[in-house]
Amino acid sequence: MGLKLVAFDLDGTLANLPIDWDALRARVREFMGTDHPLKPLGPSIPVAARGDRELEEEAFRIVEEAELEAARQARPDPELRSALEALRSKGVKIALVTLQARRPALTALEGLGVRDLFDVVVTREDGMSRDVQLAAAMREVGAKPGETALVGDMPWDAEAGRRLGVFTVIVGEKARGDRNVSSAAEAARLLLDLDP
Repeated sequence: MGLKLVAFDLDGTLANLPIDWDALRARVREFMGTDHPLKPLGPSIPVAARGDRELEEEAFRIVEEAELEAARQARPDPELRSALEALRSKGVKIALVTLQARRPALTALEGLGVRDLFDVVVTREDGMSRDVQLAAAMREVGAKPGETALVGDMPWDAEAGRRLGVFTVIVGEKARGDRNVSSAAEAARLLLDLDP
């Protein structure tokens, strides 16, 4: 494979952050006065705001506060750290690609005890689609699709991987990747096995 970059999603992949997404969507819908389904939440807010920048910014503030509160619950994960260190020891760069805001994302990585292992952090401030985020991470480290793996948990992760020609590992069963595993640490070990 010649692995150069592994990009990880945050919530549902690296950690299961305690955010009730349905309740948060309902709260944002009520604030915005819309019946838009807001799925996925981040990319849907500008659509629902229909050009009202102030409304959009305030909706994102509501979301970011919920994300930050959840990110503060992240706790060290020695198994994850060990698996990421093994990737790094092989010269593989590690990126975070998340639809969460930068401040909560960095807070979560700190709480997990792995912030220092990430070479690139791409958040919704950098792009509102996984394709754009993954392409940005690849550009940052100079990795081609055949040298990149994406580890996520949602259908949009699997779809982005397919569109960009990137090997995709899905944590859980919400989507089908090139491989499915039960944790981010397992994904990292799998990628090491595939790229000795």
